[in-house]
Amino acid sequence: MGGEGSMMHAIKSFKLNRSMLKKRKIKSKSDIYGKPNVTKLYFKKSTPRDIARIRKKMFIQKEREKRVMLYAIIATILLFLSLYLLFVL
Repeated sequence: MGGEGSMMHAIKSFKLNRSMLKKRKIKSKSDIYGKPNVTKLYFKKSTPRDIARIRKKMFIQKEREKRVMLYAIIATILLFLSLYLLFVL
């Protein structure tokens, strides 16, 4: 009868998981979440030149997205118009 191998694997997996749970010893919240105020983030200060460059880049990308969307709308309209003319006339 088939399936005994897969069932044996499931039993072994359950036993392994159970044994791993028993070995875990948590004494406090800091063991789980880490110690508070250990990691501090330091952010780079942006210069006005960097901000202007980023704004320009975002503007160019936004214009490109608008153009692509316009082309997609025009292509869709032309497709429906050509299908309408093909099947109706």
